[in-house]
Amino acid sequence: MRRKLWKKDNRKSNNGYTLVELIVSMALTAILATAVASIMFPVVSIFMDMQKLSRAQMVADTVTDALRKECASAYVNSVADVKVLNIPDAANHTSGDNVLVDSLNTAGIKTDAPGNALVFRINEGYAKALYWNTYISVEDYEEVRNNDSAEGAKMGLVTSRAVYRLISYAKKDSYTEETMPAETRPGYLHCGYYSTRTVPVPVTNEKKVDNFQLDKAYDYTNPFTVNAYNGFTVRIEFSKPAYQAVVAGSLLPEDLRPAYVVATIYVYQGSFEEQTGTDKLVYSREAVLCFAEDNKRVTE
Repeated sequence: MRRKLWKKDNRKSNNGYTLVELIVSMALTAILATAVASIMFPVVSIFMDMQKLSRAQMVADTVTDALRKECASAYVNSVADVKVLNIPDAANHTSGDNVLVDSLNTAGIKTDAPGNALVFRINEGYAKALYWNTYISVEDYEEVRNNDSAEGAKMGLVTSRAVYRLISYAKKDSYTEETMPAETRPGYLHCGYYSTRTVPVPVTNEKKVDNFQLDKAYDYTNPFTVNAYNGFTVRIEFSKPAYQAVVAGSLLPEDLRPAYVVATIYVYQGSFEEQTGTDKLVYSREAVLCFAEDNKRVTE
C-alpha cells in the first residue's frame, strides 16, 4: 500500500507592498483625515461656543438674582427714593461719595437717559448704590474707615465692615489700580452704602417730596466673590424707571412711587479693560427689578 507523504511547505512568502501602493494608501489616509477634521472642527467650535454661552448665561442669571434681591430690600415710599445715575468710569474715579451726584430733575423724577448706577433708600437714614464700572478704591476705604472711627468713638464700639475684607489696610499704601484686589475692580457688581440726609424737593401744586442726598460713605461690598464670574466681567445699564400711583387716578409726582426699573446686563469675556469690540460680548439680557410694595404709602 502506497502512502502519499505530504510535505509541509515552510517557505515564507516574499510578497509585500510596492512603493506605489504605499503612496496611494498614504494619500487616501490624508484625504480621509482631512475630511474628518473638516467635519470635527466646526462641531468642536460650536460646542465650545455653546459652553461659553451657557457659562455667560449663568453669570447673567447670578447678577440678575443679586440685583433683584437688593432691590427687594429697598425702602420705597416716595417718587424720589430711587435714582438712576451716571458715574464716571474707572479712570476718573476717586471716591464713590464724590461721584454719585444727584441727577433728579425739579419734579423729582428721572425718566430720560439710562445710567450705570442705581441708588435707592434702604431705610430712613441710609441708601444703597449698585454699580459696576468703578474701583472700590483706597480713598473709599479711607473714607469708610474715618467715618467708622468717628462713629465708634462716639459709641465706644469698633465695628467690622465688608470693605475691610476687600482691601488689606496693611498693603493700602502700595496699591495701584493694577494691583488692587480683584474683588474691588471694575467689571464686577459692587454695592455702596451711604448715610443720607433728607432734602424736601418742590413739585407741582406747591407740594414737596422728600428727596435724599448721599452724606457719608458707610460701607462697600459685592454680593458674591469674583470666582462666580467664571472669567467674565459685566456691564450693567439701568433704564426705563416706572412709577405706580399711590393715590387712585393721580399722576402727580407727590402721589407716585417707583415700581421697577429695567437692567440690561452685558457679559464680556475677559477683564473690564478688554470690554471693547463686539467679539468680547458673549451674552446680554434684560431684567425687570421690582421694588417691594410692603413699604408703599397707603392712601384711602
